[in-house]
Amino acid sequence: MDQCTGIMLTTAPAHIITLLAVVRELRAGHALCELGEKHDGDHATMLWDEDAGPGGAVWARWDDRGVRITSLDRCPGVTADEENACGLFADHPAAHGWEVTDPTKEAISRELARNHPHLFPEYNEDDGG
Repeated sequence: MDQCTGIMLTTAPAHIITLLAVVRELRAGHALCELGEKHDGDHATMLWDEDAGPGGAVWARWDDRGVRITSLDRCPGVTADEENACGLFADHPAAHGWEVTDPTKEAISRELARNHPHLFPEYNEDDGG
């Protein structure tokens, strides 16, 4: 499933966004939704992980009315082989994190794999890409 294309425009100064985004890179001016496409409810992006805290992570959630910052528990979902954890918040809508693909990042990875196949063993000619 492709990643949602929801964008949150930010009006905070760049240095504030940099301070908030200690785990994930947020570009000054906007943040991208991390949920799967066509999800129900608010868009969401993780701002930082609360390793020592009870909540799990701090997320920005937004809709056409505004933005709120909230601490949310981690999704307990893991793949059947337990190699991948979800990475989203508990009770998130749509697909788990390992099922969501950023189409731009995927396209870049496939192009790099064509030119440097030894660096991308997970991509091969038999995968349809």
